[in-house]
Amino acid sequence: MRKEFGMFCALLAMCVVIAISNHDFIGQANLLNTTRQIAMLGIFAIGVGFVIITGGIDLSIGSIIGLTGVIIARISAPQVGEGVTSGAGYPIWVGISVAMAVALSIGLAQGLLITRLNLQPFIVTLGGMLTIKGVSQTITQGGNISFLNSPFRALGDEGLNLGFAEIPWPVLMFLGVALVATYVLHFSVFGRHLYAIGGNRDAALYSGVPVKRVEATTYVISAGLAGIAGIAYAAYIGQMAHTVGESYELYAITAAVLGGCSLRGGEGTVLGVFIGAAIIRVMENGINMFKIGWHDAAGHAHVWRLDENWKNVIIGLVILAAVILDQVSHLLRNRKRTKGAVSAPTPVAAAK
Repeated sequence: MRKEFGMFCALLAMCVVIAISNHDFIGQANLLNTTRQIAMLGIFAIGVGFVIITGGIDLSIGSIIGLTGVIIARISAPQVGEGVTSGAGYPIWVGISVAMAVALSIGLAQGLLITRLNLQPFIVTLGGMLTIKGVSQTITQGGNISFLNSPFRALGDEGLNLGFAEIPWPVLMFLGVALVATYVLHFSVFGRHLYAIGGNRDAALYSGVPVKRVEATTYVISAGLAGIAGIAYAAYIGQMAHTVGESYELYAITAAVLGGCSLRGGEGTVLGVFIGAAIIRVMENGINMFKIGWHDAAGHAHVWRLDENWKNVIIGLVILAAVILDQVSHLLRNRKRTKGAVSAPTPVAAAK
């Protein structure tokens, strides 16, 4: 848990600095929106975490998020009229059921291609990302499908009112996903199999672990959680286009790596993924809100803000830093093990 504790301290320090520079950061409206964004990212980042722990990668989840929302909009959004891309007006549960079935089927198909045909996860999910995005663009005809004033939008905009506070529905969705994922990953045989495969795939195979079945299941889990996130995003955005979900897979992978998931596999926790997701969203929010104010000699007030155009640069540097730290930690760990093995007495010497 040392990685998680270190990243939590970094998150806390980041929040303190931003809050000092701009008191609006801890305002009710900003806190609600930030927690909502953290929750939606956390949902599908947990799915990617399952895949990464086994040593795999999933680049298609952003497109699955977009396709899920597009299918829901196409089936259940209100009908607008002729000549306009609109929904069919079916009940919302019909659209959600079809969208989730499609998402799970995509995850299963990719998992089988990777495990049964021994294809590289990077290539399979990259091809899936482009194909799924093309399907979304075809459904929307390159335009937008709006939910208008559908009650479905309350899922993204409202929450559970406790009187003294309101908990957004996406946050409750995330809590449910996190609780189930924590049990599966840390307290079940399936979870132990995931860590075993990521730690040493051949050893897990010789130990009787159903490696191919477990690996295929992780891609189904990843796609399923991407579908759940797609439902939340569709309700929150209120209109769907084929561009929704672009680059989301990079945010999810970054959140997982920042939270302690090693790209080599065999490491990672649900708590760590949550902390990583929080760092990403707080960082984005901080870029918009961080400011430094001062007065010159004449008494005129000045304010300096971060340039929003630097957002991708900062996030990219954070990704590189996380990967470098992961590599350095592994090198130091291996060096320590090597020194320990060299300094350990041989059985013959110990007998003497």
